[in-house]
This record gives sequence, structure tokens and C-alpha cells, in this order.
Amino acid sequence: MEHRISHKEMDGALKQLEDDYVQAVKSNESTTVEDFIEQFLYDSWTYNDQNLEYLKRVLERYTSGDIYPRTFIGAFNEMVDHLQVKLEQLDQNNDYPALHSKHGASLLVAFVDGLVIQYYVGVYSVEQLREMTPYLKIVILQALKADAE
Repeated sequence: MEHRISHKEMDGALKQLEDDYVQAVKSNESTTVEDFIEQFLYDSWTYNDQNLEYLKRVLERYTSGDIYPRTFIGAFNEMVDHLQVKLEQLDQNNDYPALHSKHGASLLVAFVDGLVIQYYVGVYSVEQLREMTPYLKIVILQALKADAE
């Protein structure tokens, strides 16, 4: 893993979010990129809906300076690193070149997090995101076919 940080003094709430994320990536038993991304989307909508208040508290603590930016960024990067490894393992044939770039998993996360923010502010409900998931999967997969070079 590229981004290793010390968890010794990490905020407990942030550590729990990191652990939950890593566990979700590891427990996604999909055997193809396509299935993984679909499950990842559904899992993201469910997790964020069930943990909305908890996530808000962590973000508020980060915004107020209770969680140091370096620690927050380190935890985020570690989560993305786990996702990157998983996606690269699933894409043995290099059907999705963007996944093999250093920003591959980050692009997926940015797309999903953008939709999660829209959920937070009320643009979409969880039900709408679930209904949109088959289409979102197609859009994401098309984007990941872009040559990273």
C-alpha cells in the first residue's frame, strides 16, 4: 500500500470509517470489475444512508480542526489504496486502463462521493440512487475504459 499512516493517535471515529470502508472493499466478493462496481455503488448508498449522522460528525470534526488534515487525507488515501488493489486484481485483462493509473480508484471514489454529497444535500434520495445504479455503473465503466496514457 502506497499511503500508510500511523493509526496510533488517529481519531476513533475516523478510524472506524476507514475500517468500515476497507472491510466493505474486502468483503465485496464480486469476480468482475462490472459486478464489483455495481455492488460498490449499492453498498455506498446503504452505508451512507445508515451512517449519515456519524459521517457528518467526522466531517465537522475535520472542519473544526479536531482531526488534522494530514491524518484525514492519510486515512482517505489508505481507503483508496485498498480499492485500487482490489480493482487491479479484478481487471487482469486491462479492460479498464484507467483503473491501472495512479488515479484509477480515486476517480471512482470521486464519482461516488459526488453523488453522496448530492444525497446529503437532498438532490437525490437513496431510493433514487438505487434506481439510477444500473445507469451509473454503465457511465463509470465507460469512463474507466479511457486510456490513462
